[in-house]
This record gives sequence, C-alpha cells and structure tokens, in this order.
Amino acid sequence: MDGVGQEGNGRGRRRGRRRHFWCALAQREVEVELERAGLAGFWDTVAVRSCTAFDPPSAVACARRCLDASFRRQWEPALPVLKRQLVP
Repeated sequence: MDGVGQEGNGRGRRRGRRRHFWCALAQREVEVELERAGLAGFWDTVAVRSCTAFDPPSAVACARRCLDASFRRQWEPALPVLKRQLVP
C-alpha cells in the first residue's frame, strides 16, 4: 500500500498521503496528510487531514490551498536533512 491508510466507501476508496513542502502562507516547511478519494488511477485530493503548521496538526484552519498540487509545487523543495549515526 503506498498511502497512509485506506477504507472502502461504496463508490471507491479513500486513501491518505503525506506530503512535505514549503508553505508560503505559514512561511515554513510543513508536512500535510491529504485525503484522496476515487478509484485506483483516478484519485482526487479531497481534504487536508492534518498539517504541522497548526497545533494540534488536526486543527487545520486555513484555506487549504495545498489541496491543489500546483500550489505545492510553486517553490523549490527544501534540502533533505541528513541524520548522522553515532558509532559506539
């Protein structure tokens, strides 16, 4: 399974998918859990389940422009943070 979760709803399935990107509205890097619905191959992003810009993340209180993938892709992705492993 490539999503966060899924459940049947009679007409198709619902899936969650995490994305991280720079949010111009929050002025920082955020991670969101998006809910997608539809049939395999024909997914439509329908809701924002959570966003790290809010506390608690489930209390999303914005216009949810990140539902549109073109909004999320406006800015260059942040550089990944590499974790160092300590050798005993």
